[in-house]
Formats: sequence, structure tokens, C-alpha cells
Amino acid sequence: MRLDEVTAEIRPRGDWEAVDLGFALVRRDFWRCLVLWWLALGLPVLFAGWWLWDAPALFLMLFWWCKPAGSRMVMFQLSRRLFGEQPSWRAIGRELPRVWWRRFFYRFVWARFSPSLPVTLAVGELEGLRGKAYAQRVAQVVRRGGGAVVWTWLVAEVAAVWFGMALFGLLSMMIPEGQDAPWTRALEEWNAASGPFDIPLLLMRTVVVCVMVAMSLADVFLTGAGFGLYVNTRTWIEGWDVELAFKRMAERLGKSVGMLALAACLLLPSLGRAATEPERTPHAVIEQVKAEREFVVHKVKYRVARNQAVSMGWLGSFLANLLSWVLLAALVALIVGFIAWLWLKYRHLLLLRGAGDQPGRAMSARVVMGLEVTPESLPLDIPGTAWKLWQQGRRQEALGLLYRGAIYRSIEHGRVEIEPADTEGDCLRRVEQTGMAVHPGYFRGLTGVWIALAYAGRVPADAAVERLCQEWPFVEGRPA
Repeated sequence: MRLDEVTAEIRPRGDWEAVDLGFALVRRDFWRCLVLWWLALGLPVLFAGWWLWDAPALFLMLFWWCKPAGSRMVMFQLSRRLFGEQPSWRAIGRELPRVWWRRFFYRFVWARFSPSLPVTLAVGELEGLRGKAYAQRVAQVVRRGGGAVVWTWLVAEVAAVWFGMALFGLLSMMIPEGQDAPWTRALEEWNAASGPFDIPLLLMRTVVVCVMVAMSLADVFLTGAGFGLYVNTRTWIEGWDVELAFKRMAERLGKSVGMLALAACLLLPSLGRAATEPERTPHAVIEQVKAEREFVVHKVKYRVARNQAVSMGWLGSFLANLLSWVLLAALVALIVGFIAWLWLKYRHLLLLRGAGDQPGRAMSARVVMGLEVTPESLPLDIPGTAWKLWQQGRRQEALGLLYRGAIYRSIEHGRVEIEPADTEGDCLRRVEQTGMAVHPGYFRGLTGVWIALAYAGRVPADAAVERLCQEWPFVEGRPA
């Protein structure tokens, strides 16, 4: 590993900036990384697809389990490319078998569910450490970039599912018209009666292929993020930036040796005068060298409790607590929403019961939509007076009297809670919610005739108004 041939800027970074560095490395060789990823899983995918073609869900699970093989090849490409080497296809062919048999038990069994696998993969494959040395190195890497790699892993898994569904939707929209008979037939077979998870084989195979493509794209960038965090951790621990600064200084000094020799020859006559000048002390020389920008000291402070073992146990505890709080919040929101729905749906029954317990309660409204509905404003015989007004040609006044009387009777007999700001629709809804005690059918017909005349100017037939007066359902008498 030669730092002087590195093809990226090596300097201490924050965790998320290191993740962005990994993404940039992947973008630089994206198609090569993607091809290498599929080369690692090509033959196993073809074999498993032929064997499990009628069980696509099991095939997808096996494909997900084998993803570290593709990640290993992406790590191989990124690590060589970072240090100035472009792996040849012959070297790639030699490396392909090793991604399966090297550390098979650890990669595919022991650490398969670890979200830190993108970082620990770099430790195992690039440094070749084993045993206690490997555990110590992993602890150092996870201590610095563990949080970022866990969140990146979670986002990558969710993004793979989301992008797979998006590909499925895009594919279904791009099927040419007239050639989608099998697709349409499969969609018709997938109905609610057969269950939401009883998906036809054609649709399930298409979903699996789309999710596999999405998984490959997400895993390539996830591996790059882990590699970026690994490089950043080694930069912080081993001072790669300082080592590079020394190398650059050595190169500059080597190029200037000839110039220094020439300058020495030219300055020989002045050595006598220089001998009389005071020489600088070693301390002054050291201070001058330390003042160079290459020697800026970067400090990082960690606060670690005594005897605290570095492990990922906190992750499981955090996720479990987060899930429990989310479920609790959802349950509380569901209960509150159900109670609110019950109140909105049956509040008229509660209001009606409260009104019945108070027979002498005052009316809830005296003017509704500008229409006075007080007992003093209404005659003794509301329908009879309304028909006389209609026969006199005072049509709007006649229907207005019928409508005001119906509102008043609904408030008086049915204890309907009608507010002054209610519209015709609000009044009709409140009457219908109260029930048959206030004759909702008659009120609905009267409301329709009144709205047609008052707002649309459509005059109803004399027979219709006469029928409304004759079918007046409320008991007449002096309003109390």
C-alpha cells in the first residue's frame, strides 16, 4: 500500500463526509463495480434461479443471503483503485473464487446480520487480520464510524425495497398494449378473495427480479460507504495525512537538492561573514518546522466509561426501545382516533339525551341564516298561513314561512342543536342524525324546494307546495 499513489484526498473527515467519500469512489467506477458485483453472484443466481424458479420468495431470500460475495468484489475494486491500481480482468478472475471460500463461516453465518459488515469486511479483506488482532481492529473502526454505518445500512435496505417496487410499477406501465394479456390475467387472478399474499407466479417472479436489481444498486453504494468510513478511521488513527505531508516534503527537498548545491557554491565567498553571525539553536529550527501547515495537530476527544466493552449490543437495545415507543404511540393514536370517531358519529344522541333531561331548556338558536325562528315570529297555523300567502303570489314568503316553521318545530320537539351559523345542509344533516322524531323525510323535501326557489329562482308547481302544506307533520298550536 503506497500512500503517495492514492487517487483521493486523504484527510481527517467527519463520519457522514466519509460516507460521501465512499459514494464518490463508487460513482467514479460505477459500471465496473456493478459488473463485478453481478459476476460474483452470476453463477449462483443462475443455478438457484433454475432450481427455485417456482418458489421466487425463497429464491429472493437466498439471493439476499449471498450479497456479501458481491460486496467483496466491490471492495476489491475500490481498494485497488484508491491506491492507483486498476485491477485487470485476469486478477478479477483469480479473485472470484476466493469471495466464496475465504472466511465463509464468518461472512455468511456469524456476521451476516451485522449492520457493521460493510466496515468489518474491509478490515478482514484488506488487512488480512485474524483472531484477537482482527477483533481489536474492528472495535477501533466501529467505535468511530459505527453509528453512520448502521444508519446507512438501514437506509440501504429500505431503499432497495422501495426502488424494487418502483421498478415493478415502471415495468407494468411500459408493457405494450395488446401484449399484456398474461399480465392482465395475473392481475385479475390476484384479488381480495384469494388473500393479499397469494400472489400469482408471474407477478411474484417480476417483483423478485426488480427487487434483486434494486438490491445490487443499493449494496454497491453501501459497500462504498463502509470503505469510506474504513479509510477515514485509518486516517484518524494512523495519521495518513501526516505521512503524506512528509512524503511531499521529501519530494520537494529531493527536487531542490541541485538548486541548494548551486546556491552553496555561490555563497561560499560569504561564508566568512556568515561565520561571525550567531547560529540558530536546534530549538528554533524545530519550532520553525512545526509552524508549517503540514504539522497542524488534529485532536479528537472520546469520553468512554471504564471497563465498557465495545460491542453492538446497544444497537439492538436502541432499535427495540424505538420500536416499542412507535408501537405504543400508534396504539394510543388509534384509541384516541376511535374515541373521537365515536363522538363525532353519535354526538347527536348524547346531545339529545342531555336536552331531554332539561325540559325547560332555552332554544339553541333564534335566527338561522338570517331567518327568525322564534315562536313570536310564527303564526298559529303555519301550513294554512303559508298556503294563503302562496295563493296571493307571495311565493318566497310562503316557502320561507314553511321552512322557518319546520326549523322551529325541529328545535322544539326534537331538541335538534341547530346553530345560528348553520347552512341549509347543516340543518338537514342535524335533522337526519336526530332520527324519525323530527320527520327527516319531510324536512329533506322542503329543503330542496326552498333552496331551488331561494337560490336558483325555480318556482315549484302549485301542487307541490299544496302537498307540502297538507303533509305538514308537526302538531300545530300556540307556540310555548
